[in-house]
Amino acid sequence: MDDYNVEHLINETCVIFVCSTTGQGEEPENMRRFWRFLLRKSLSKDSLINLRFAVLGLGDSSYVKFNFAAKRLNKRLSQLGGNCLQPIGLGDEQHDLGRDAVANPWIDSLWNKLNEVYPLPKSIKPLSRTNIVPRWNVKTKLLENVVIKTSQQSIYYSTKPETEFTVKVLDNIRETSKTHFQDVRLLRLQTEGEKYLPGDIIILRPKNHLDQIKEFERILQENQVNIDENTIFSVSQITGDVPVPNPLKYQVTFRQLCEEYFDLTAVPRRYTFSVLGHLTDNELEREKCNEFISPEGQDAMYDYATRPHRTIVEVLQDFPHATKNITHDILFEIFPPIKPRDFSIASSFKAHQNEIHILVAIVKYKTNLKKERMGLCSNFLAGLKVGDKISVWTKKGTFQFPKETDSPVIMVGPGTGMSAFRSYIHERVADGTATKENLTLFFGCRGEKTDFLCKEEFLTFEKENKLNLFVAFSRDQDYKIYVQHKIKDNMDLVWNLLKNEKCHVYVAGSSKSMPQDVRSAFVAVCIEKGGLTPDSAEEFIANMEKYNRYQQETWF
Repeated sequence: MDDYNVEHLINETCVIFVCSTTGQGEEPENMRRFWRFLLRKSLSKDSLINLRFAVLGLGDSSYVKFNFAAKRLNKRLSQLGGNCLQPIGLGDEQHDLGRDAVANPWIDSLWNKLNEVYPLPKSIKPLSRTNIVPRWNVKTKLLENVVIKTSQQSIYYSTKPETEFTVKVLDNIRETSKTHFQDVRLLRLQTEGEKYLPGDIIILRPKNHLDQIKEFERILQENQVNIDENTIFSVSQITGDVPVPNPLKYQVTFRQLCEEYFDLTAVPRRYTFSVLGHLTDNELEREKCNEFISPEGQDAMYDYATRPHRTIVEVLQDFPHATKNITHDILFEIFPPIKPRDFSIASSFKAHQNEIHILVAIVKYKTNLKKERMGLCSNFLAGLKVGDKISVWTKKGTFQFPKETDSPVIMVGPGTGMSAFRSYIHERVADGTATKENLTLFFGCRGEKTDFLCKEEFLTFEKENKLNLFVAFSRDQDYKIYVQHKIKDNMDLVWNLLKNEKCHVYVAGSSKSMPQDVRSAFVAVCIEKGGLTPDSAEEFIANMEKYNRYQQETWF
């Protein structure tokens, strides 16, 4: 949104807004300048009286402030006189179909509404759902007698942000036991003194594995789509249409696109099947694509693609009559770009000079498909060797830790969820302000001998009275023990911390029931030890959330 000159909004007649929510109910970074302008008190209540608008929010209902940014935007546009075309859409990543469960019917409804407000001439009918218009002009040429090296210059070399820098791998250590099913790595990355704070995020761009690239190339070749790896792609914007991303503004080879741009592990969404339905000349394939893109066929698409995490590359193998008709420009419609990945920094600038540490759970799992599923970024990182160099940058994270060193801090983080807490604890130890009175960590894992991450250092801090440590080993006994149980087992301690007006609580974990279970445990403490009524206890925690003294971060 910040790419748009918001001062022109007063002259617009119809605008569709799509926005996510970040942090503790905050606007995304690329919307903040736009949002600050809309909050100006000088704007009159009829500033947008000529504007018709609709807002689609993309959120995660495991967060307390679900889709807050979208809700606030929708309300503010109405306050300024805008006319809402249809009710706000609240996409939710917690749904089996992800945001599409809300976004798809919302978009369908929007087209119907727009057709009412701006009717087409009787002689013109709306385009078919399977009618695909490529977003960019794509021209290609083959560079002959050229040998492509795996160490070739990155397509992001000329377009990387000023804040981006190169780090070298110092260590890539497995933190879990070799017999444990989950491989968790601690990566130590050497920097050149780039500064960061506890709670900050490191961002990097993964690359596709060579085996994935070979499989993709094989499927194309089997269907007579022959694209030499040395083929140069030149991408240009169609007048007035979608801008070309920065890395594609320069000539790139097909091999570079396969390594760094096309997400070959992506699971197809509805649009993918729209494209394939447009390409195929086989009636059975067209019927299946039409089923998957229809409202009635969403369960079928979920069973075929989403549930087993079937990749787009594997889908191409299942739809050969569509695959054989793929053209160079259609590749950019079928495959989404590889997105940069965020990781909480697990080290302290003060304690680990010229280093950044990250904890990474390597994603490998089985579905009903024969081939094992592998996470793109985690396996890219697992394959890094000592001495390898990658390009990264940092940004502010979700957690905002208190500046006052006398503020009691309670941290709750199972598994790699404790990354930011390790950073904060090391920071406090390094500056000499860590005590059992102000630092409490509730950590959870399956077993003491299997996946107690960073065990020795945490036990050392506890022994030195620099940390209150409570560990929930969920599988070391006949019954399961989670972090919320440890909170309830230590109610006296927890309430003595909570009742301090400076107390801060931080919760990081999976996006299932864990955050709500932990919150309920804190509410139970307020009732049992604080003598509050259930309503008052809820209000107590809600008040902490309001003033960012209770913060939550989840992942998938």
